[in-house]
Amino acid sequence: MDLISILATVILATTIATVIMGFVAYAAFKIRENRKPGRALNLDLGNTGAEDEPIFFSRYVPARMDKDLDLPGTGFE
Repeated sequence: MDLISILATVILATTIATVIMGFVAYAAFKIRENRKPGRALNLDLGNTGAEDEPIFFSRYVPARMDKDLDLPGTGFE
């Protein structure tokens, strides 16, 4: 085999593997999505009842900008 046919074979194999991995990832996503509504398995024993509250991050709330502030370049001048 010459170099061109080896590279073509590698590119073809990589493309086929990528497509297969895409199908596998989509199937795993759908299986996980179908399991979600039950939420029967709750490993968080210290749960306070707020299920939609973020666990690792705190919500960022920007400071309020009043229109009577004199801030250059913000349009509130």
